[in-house]
Amino acid sequence: MEGERKVATVLFADVAGSTALAERLDPEDWAAVMNGAFSFMNAAVTRFGGTVGRLMGDAILAFFGAPIAHEDHAERAVHAALDIRDASQRYAERQRDRWGIEFGIRVGVSTGTAVLAVLGDEVRAEYTAMGDTANTAARLQGVAEPGTVLISGTTHRLTRGQFEVRRVGSVTLKGKTEEVEAYEVLSARGAPAKIRGIEGLRSPLVGRDDELAALRARVRALADGEGGVVGVVGDAGLGKSRLVAELRDEVLEAGGIP
Repeated sequence: MEGERKVATVLFADVAGSTALAERLDPEDWAAVMNGAFSFMNAAVTRFGGTVGRLMGDAILAFFGAPIAHEDHAERAVHAALDIRDASQRYAERQRDRWGIEFGIRVGVSTGTAVLAVLGDEVRAEYTAMGDTANTAARLQGVAEPGTVLISGTTHRLTRGQFEVRRVGSVTLKGKTEEVEAYEVLSARGAPAKIRGIEGLRSPLVGRDDELAALRARVRALADGEGGVVGVVGDAGLGKSRLVAELRDEVLEAGGIP
């Protein structure tokens, strides 16, 4: 199969300190621990439309946006990463009670151009990603703290408004000549913000005085106890969302309905 060059999001999840943990357990017991971990990690990837490309001794490599295409592949990958993080915390409690070990998973997510293809021969083959994107995801998880999710700057730009994050800053990753901007994902937002246009740049609303006045009138009527429903209809790109946003900003700046 020839390789497919496309923009995709790569997720790499790894058990922190697995070598030391494995030393404390019988090999069969450690295999049972990892099988349980693979079960919830694979489930999280599948739940959000991703593909598990590889299972390693203590880690998984997964792809979003390939081979199944999704426009929101970066968002799906981050949701899956949070699912893995949360499931691992619950799983860790059971392993602590049963084996007395501290089990933790680190996750790295990166978005970029990759070549995805089936590599190997008739004896063994696997679907994998080649290029810097997969390497960056692996390196990000390597510098993440156990129980956390780190994403690259590119992934953050594609998902901003969807998640609460903490900017980590520029980090030095092994094998990379330039530093990588990294963010820790804290949680998904209950009401995701819809980010449009260029961040930090705002232009005045032009040619919508009548429409805005009509909306203001309905808001004033609401303040007087008169309810109603307003439908904003128009072709894509005419500024429906911007019109509603202008009204919302006016209400917020006034501290309530004027």
